[in-house]
Amino acid sequence: MKRGALSPGFWAFRSICSTTDGHQIYGRVISALLRHGLFEDALSMHKFLIQRDDHPQDYEELQPLLIYAKENGPWTFSEKLHSYAANRFPEQSEPAEESPGVSVEAGPEDKPLKDDFGARLFATGALAFETIVSGLQMFGVSAIGPHSLREMAVRAHGSQDILEKLRQLQNAGISLGDSVFARLLRRLATENREILLSDLIHSDQHPDVLEDAHVQESLLISSYMAREWRLYHLTLAVLGEIPDVRSDLPSLHFRKYITAGEWSQALKLVDELTLRGQTLSQESIDFLVAQVLTPRKPGARPPQSTDFPSDQEVTLVSRILQRVASTGVSIPTDLWVEILKRYGMTNHWDELHDCCLWLARHYSCRSPHVDTARVPMLPEKSHAGVHAGSGVHAGSRVQSIRQLQDIFDRHMQAAIVAWGFRMRISTQSKKTYNPSGTPEGDLVPWVRGVVLLRELGENGVELRPGWILRACRQRLAVLYGGPRHSGRRMNRMLRRENPYSVERVVSDLNRAWGEPALIQHRGGKSLQELVNPPLSNVSLHRTHRTMLNHARYLRDIVYEYIRLEKQSS
Repeated sequence: MKRGALSPGFWAFRSICSTTDGHQIYGRVISALLRHGLFEDALSMHKFLIQRDDHPQDYEELQPLLIYAKENGPWTFSEKLHSYAANRFPEQSEPAEESPGVSVEAGPEDKPLKDDFGARLFATGALAFETIVSGLQMFGVSAIGPHSLREMAVRAHGSQDILEKLRQLQNAGISLGDSVFARLLRRLATENREILLSDLIHSDQHPDVLEDAHVQESLLISSYMAREWRLYHLTLAVLGEIPDVRSDLPSLHFRKYITAGEWSQALKLVDELTLRGQTLSQESIDFLVAQVLTPRKPGARPPQSTDFPSDQEVTLVSRILQRVASTGVSIPTDLWVEILKRYGMTNHWDELHDCCLWLARHYSCRSPHVDTARVPMLPEKSHAGVHAGSGVHAGSRVQSIRQLQDIFDRHMQAAIVAWGFRMRISTQSKKTYNPSGTPEGDLVPWVRGVVLLRELGENGVELRPGWILRACRQRLAVLYGGPRHSGRRMNRMLRRENPYSVERVVSDLNRAWGEPALIQHRGGKSLQELVNPPLSNVSLHRTHRTMLNHARYLRDIVYEYIRLEKQSS
């Protein structure tokens, strides 16, 4: 085959490589030259590359050149090439015997240019952009990465110049890839947003970091709180190019407001979403609870937050959950229970009352079979029936009623009775309580828990009279029972300052409950026996065991004291 002069493209690409150190492109370059029939260029490029310590990675990359040199000469070069192969890959067989039929056009498919190498190419000021593109096109480069793209954009002069260079790459068949950086660069250049475009090009963030949604969200929130608006707007533009985030940007802004402590903005955003029939993601709901509610130990009151009062925390979470639930999102039962517990434990009765009624009405309205016109004082073990319905609707009604009963189970109903008694009443100015729907006359404020339970019953909650009665008797025993020492300061204070007679409180509890009476005189028992029941066998056994343990403890202390006295004497 006749050998011709070296092509102009060869000299252009060789100039590119001369200005760039550390390249490892032997396999792709030699393969591309052979596929295009540039055999002389391939032989010359082989010598040039190995002089720059750019060697074939394996024997297969060198094999097509060996076959061509053996068949077409010159003989001296073929001998040197075979000697090089023997030294480089000593375990390989002779190429002529190993693969006599390999075509010079065989080779790996076109691959993207190694990104760090491409970045060094575009960063070289001695090479014109057109020269680089010609060289890449000649060697079959199919795509460039974000590093290369950034260096190209740094050398460009504004958005229009960037768009022109992108067109030249496209015309040369060189793809920009589908990275966040590439998509955002094209969009900002097209929209002629020069300031944001400059911030993107000169950002010190690694292009791979732009793909990480969690890192970008943290950066967005920190820049928002620090009021670094240029970084904030750049990060927001980056997040807009991440598909999973772009589809739910309102939830991202919600988490931003919560972290920044801008609760009014968070509520406003949730209201706007509700009006549009949209809702928050489950991730945002979990984030809200974790960020706002101060952790509480089981059985203990919620600790006081250093930033916001505890009632404000619970009110914010409750309002947002109500709006989210109204859009059809299922809220875990234990989360509603925690909201009610925090209201009750901190004696925020109005908020507890409103939240309980909202829950009852919300879940009852989702179950059309519930007759809210009647007052269901259901037996202790009864269960609300469900009218026959079709498929999904019937299942949804059953699930709704089950969730309502799980929230207001027997323990919650007993707790509501106890929380109703958590009110300090002065002997000089006795407070009165006259809720709507009760018989005429003022009631003792302590019966408000029973009144609330009656309202819940009117809205579809299955009441547990046995547990409610038990809770009432426990509260009456604290106030009017025999002398006993309570470990709770509130109980001791209420008993000491109690201005009401036991007859008045029992009568008002029955009036608040309705017919039949909640607390009845049965078996000839006196009122004092009803509010101060004798200890059961189990309670007696527990008390005896406690006293025995205390005696043993005191005995051990005495023995230890005697032992120490003997040692000292």
